[in-house]
Amino acid sequence: MVTLGQLWARRELALEIAVDPPGAREQEVTIVHSSELPEVDEWLAGGEVLLTIGVGQDLTADSAGDYIARLKRVGVHALGIGLGSDLPSVRLPDSLIGHAREHGLALFGVPEPVPFVAVVDAFTRMREEETNREVTRASSAGRRFATALARTGPAALIADLSATLGSEVQLVSPTGRGLTGANAPAAVRTELIGEALGASLAPRLLRSGGGGLEAVPLGDEQVVGWILTAAESAVSSRIRSQLLSTAAALLGLAVSEGPPRRGESRLFTTTLSPAEARTEWVLRTGSPAVSRAEFTIFGEVRGESAEHLLADLGADTLLARSGSMIAVVHTGDSLVDRVAAVTGLEKLFHKPLPLTQVHHTWTVWRTQHETANSDVRALLSSIDEAAAVRFVDRVLGDLLASKDGRELLLTLRTFIAAGGVRDAVAAELGIHRHTVRARLQRIERLLGRDLGNPETTQAVALALELAEL
Repeated sequence: MVTLGQLWARRELALEIAVDPPGAREQEVTIVHSSELPEVDEWLAGGEVLLTIGVGQDLTADSAGDYIARLKRVGVHALGIGLGSDLPSVRLPDSLIGHAREHGLALFGVPEPVPFVAVVDAFTRMREEETNREVTRASSAGRRFATALARTGPAALIADLSATLGSEVQLVSPTGRGLTGANAPAAVRTELIGEALGASLAPRLLRSGGGGLEAVPLGDEQVVGWILTAAESAVSSRIRSQLLSTAAALLGLAVSEGPPRRGESRLFTTTLSPAEARTEWVLRTGSPAVSRAEFTIFGEVRGESAEHLLADLGADTLLARSGSMIAVVHTGDSLVDRVAAVTGLEKLFHKPLPLTQVHHTWTVWRTQHETANSDVRALLSSIDEAAAVRFVDRVLGDLLASKDGRELLLTLRTFIAAGGVRDAVAAELGIHRHTVRARLQRIERLLGRDLGNPETTQAVALALELAEL
């Protein structure tokens, strides 16, 4: 940025400073231009240095006070008056100086023989020099970011970005769980969860950030993390945006898609004694032992979005899934309900329970309260395991082995559930329909099957059910 003080300091201009209000020299100048229109304020946006010789406005008249007031009101930073023997004013009028002081508008004279174009050119050169310096700094910072990430990891990149921006920066997961430091505040996490499934990967300005917190998403098609930082910093907005986008691109390659899968806790699968249950809790969560926890069961689960977000809340949120139901053992975290609301889950059951009762309660719900799919799933579960494995491998083998198999499986499950309606798949996953088409084409190549064939769709649906069992 170029400040008013930097412009005034240009020796070749020899500007005569008459009114210098507190803080005026630190103001960033957006443009320097001249105008003789008496109603020029109607055309201004703020941040300008305005130059005039007073042809359209008598600078010695009482009306000059109103002129000064209007310029100040629209955000003009300074008024420069052309002075010369052949101009309306040889020196700055005392009355004009008084008006400028009254309204707090910086005022200076442009002495003979300095033309206005020299002032404009000086500002333009300064702005170009500053832009070149900023671009160089941004380029250098980008190289540092890449080096820090390669040598030390995301935490080093975040520290460098924070120092470069001159403000605190956090790297968090889709739900605001800290990836290199502390978790985001609860109010921020609540808002991030609502944004995590959005189709747009543009930065968000969060309302809960205390008046200006920007969340920059990581990831190509879905949010895999966020960079959180103050919406304003010491660097220019353009360079700040460039720094954040560079950091986001680098970190997007380093941050895994979703939390590490921890497997299903024995609390859901085995009858445990009180001591065994407490030990299992400590082992799974890393938290102090407890004997009771909140137990919630949600229905209407579609795809994997809800499961991913719930698992991302933290180690002390334990999950088990059966078909369209998810069971959650947690410590009363309100973010569990926030995820449910965002992903459209239905709360079927909630109660504080002793850890020893989790297995029994979950077993009852799985056997008595599942959806209409229960009969089909019960039938499939009776198939010989070896035969089921062979069938799944024959139908889905190449898809399961592909590097992006998890993403493609989610798309395939959603496609089957949506009855093959691609727009519905795009809406459910929050991606563009062209992305859906590209994924389905890749799925068909891996399967070697046409998903438009009803028999193929039926076989794939059965294989997906068997794979989940």
